[in-house]
Amino acid sequence: MSTLTMISQFIFARLYTQLPGRARKQRGASALEYIVLAAALIIIIGVLATNDTVKDALEGAFEGLFSDATDGGTGT
Repeated sequence: MSTLTMISQFIFARLYTQLPGRARKQRGASALEYIVLAAALIIIIGVLATNDTVKDALEGAFEGLFSDATDGGTGT
């Protein structure tokens, strides 16, 4: 029974001492994932901003927004 206790203590001690290193590596991986995600979003927004079809559709969707807001949404 003492051998089982000794083995479990060894495993727990080893895991406990390695956790900070693993957490630090994981934070670096998470930061890298966020950088890649931000870069992908910037590329997508850039492509959509230069696409004339998308640009015209967005302008058409929002062209009457401010006049409708001042009219109180009646559309007149």
